[in-house]
Amino acid sequence: MHCKECIITPAGGAQGIYKSSKEDITITGKRTFRVKPSQLSGRIDIPGSKSHTIRALALSLLADGESLIEHPLISSDTGSCLDMISQFGAQVRQEENLWRITGSGGNLRVPDTVIDVGNSGTTLYIGIGIASLAEGYTIFTGDQQIRNRPADALLSSISDLGGDAFSTRNNGKPPLAIGGRIAGGKTSIEAVTSQYLTSLLIAAPLAAGETEIHVPLLNEAPYVYMTLGWLDKLGIAYKNDNLKTFSIRGGQRYQAFREYIPADFSSATFFLVSAAITGSEITLRGLDFNDTQGDKEVVAVLREMGAEVDIGDKEIRIRG
Repeated sequence: MHCKECIITPAGGAQGIYKSSKEDITITGKRTFRVKPSQLSGRIDIPGSKSHTIRALALSLLADGESLIEHPLISSDTGSCLDMISQFGAQVRQEENLWRITGSGGNLRVPDTVIDVGNSGTTLYIGIGIASLAEGYTIFTGDQQIRNRPADALLSSISDLGGDAFSTRNNGKPPLAIGGRIAGGKTSIEAVTSQYLTSLLIAAPLAAGETEIHVPLLNEAPYVYMTLGWLDKLGIAYKNDNLKTFSIRGGQRYQAFREYIPADFSSATFFLVSAAITGSEITLRGLDFNDTQGDKEVVAVLREMGAEVDIGDKEIRIRG
């Protein structure tokens, strides 16, 4: 809005186009809206990263012993992942700002029932790799949006590595059936989503033999670097040829860990943009610019648009 104050009253309860001083606005409904310029100030703690939280949950399931996940994101997607790892045999204890996960040591339980990932694509794709390590078949489904997500390239790679993976409707989309265990071998995957590759990278160290993954196409490379960062922390051996080819030694084990989940840059974007467009000054806490999250690029975009940004130790101050 460009007016100092605009009062908008839809007439007749129908959809219409109403004039402000600078532009048309479409409003539906019978209520009157009073729109005034806003100012923001203060400090805010940004929730933990969904991508990091789900990776931490998956790896804690596969690890030996109890892992501690600090500052996890509490959301429907991470809730779906918690349910999934529980079905594979993890013991989960949720405390305030801390989750204690006792892992399976790679000896996964075959789920008793279908795993419903809700709307979590990350849980679905990473779960496919996890299921390929279980001695039996796991069935995945989700909501309508998930049931229209393709997974055929990942299913093909699981089969290349010795598993049995297929779509129950033969269309490459959930519901999916995944049978293990993968033994290792060679596969090539076009990672139209980085989650395909992340799934294979997490599962391959627990295969019996060496795995070689060729990647002729990769989107969202920062999220693969995020996965590799977790493998590095947990001492997993692999070779990476410029994200084009990966060689992962089989027969490895994940060790239990204690990790703090970095704040989520995609969540922070709402506050960063709000401050920029209202000429406000706010401080966002918990953000680590050394992290691999690709969404941190929004800060560079806002700088180019004229916002002032100061980056401190795990916090950002922005002035619009």
